[in-house]
Amino acid sequence: MTEVAKPRILVVEDDPDLRRILKLQLEDRGYEVSEAENGAEGFQSVRAELPDCVILDLMMPVMDGFGFLKRVRSIMNTTEVPIIILTASEDERNRMRGFQYQADVYMSKPYDLDKLVVEVDKLMAKKVAQ
Repeated sequence: MTEVAKPRILVVEDDPDLRRILKLQLEDRGYEVSEAENGAEGFQSVRAELPDCVILDLMMPVMDGFGFLKRVRSIMNTTEVPIIILTASEDERNRMRGFQYQADVYMSKPYDLDKLVVEVDKLMAKKVAQ
C-alpha cells in the first residue's frame, strides 16, 4: 500500500517562534511544512521544490512579502500556487497591494488556527479541482 503524500505548505515568516508554532500546528493538522525566514529564502525554496500552498508574512528583512509575491508570480509554474498573507499589518493599502500581486487570502495576526486551516483547505480543494 502506498502512502499518500501530505500537502506541503511553505511558511515564509521572519519570527522564528511564530514559524515554529505554525509548523507544529499545521503538521498536527496533517500537512508537511517547510520554513523560510524571509522572502529571498522563501523564493529559493519555491524554486527548489514547488509547495502546494504558501503562508506569507509581509514585513520581513532581506526581501519583504511583496517582493516575494512579485517574484513568485512572475514564474510561469508558480501562478497556481495559493498564497495566504498572514500579517500584523491592518493597513488597507497593504491588503489591496497584496491582492494586486495575486495573493489569494489576506489574514491578520493574531490568527485563528481553525480559520487559517479552513482557508488552506479551501485553496487546496480549489487547486485540485482545476
